[in-house]
Amino acid sequence: MKMKMKTKITIFLTALFMTGLTYAQNFKGHASGTFGILNAKIRAQYEMPLKDRASFGINMNYYLVNWTGPVLEPFIRLYGKRDGNAEGFFGQAKLIYGNLSTLDFDLGYYTNNRFSTYGFGMDFGYKFLIGDHFTIESLLGFRLLSPPVYSYNESYNYGLDIAEGAAWYLTTGFPLDYQLKFGYQF
Repeated sequence: MKMKMKTKITIFLTALFMTGLTYAQNFKGHASGTFGILNAKIRAQYEMPLKDRASFGINMNYYLVNWTGPVLEPFIRLYGKRDGNAEGFFGQAKLIYGNLSTLDFDLGYYTNNRFSTYGFGMDFGYKFLIGDHFTIESLLGFRLLSPPVYSYNESYNYGLDIAEGAAWYLTTGFPLDYQLKFGYQF
């Protein structure tokens, strides 16, 4: 059952990428990235055009502290210009999936050392085109991510749940989404 779903998703994404290449008008691809300062992470993004005013892509994050690991954010954008998706104001919707480590602090309370997080987000932003190829892109919005899920040992101290839940929503699971990326558009 899982393999059939993976195959269908792969075929759909391949068709979506091919459609984006067929109808591209203003650029062929856009690669950008940055380093997140407040919650240390490396962020890389690839965007492709889709029709006249839209684009799609994926934002890949790798968190370096607390809950460490990859978080993937496939997105679709709609630009505000009548004809153009190379620069300007945009609205963006995204899905989110991550596979992150647990915060066990070497106490041995948890039997799992990784968990999956799921979510979605909505953003708006602006992409500046400098010259013919260089970009600065900023966006602001919100995102909702599911909190960590743990399997516990018998010696678990339930008081840790409250502190860790608050820490999750103040760091990795923070609902306010702000990004500033520098890139190259070709």
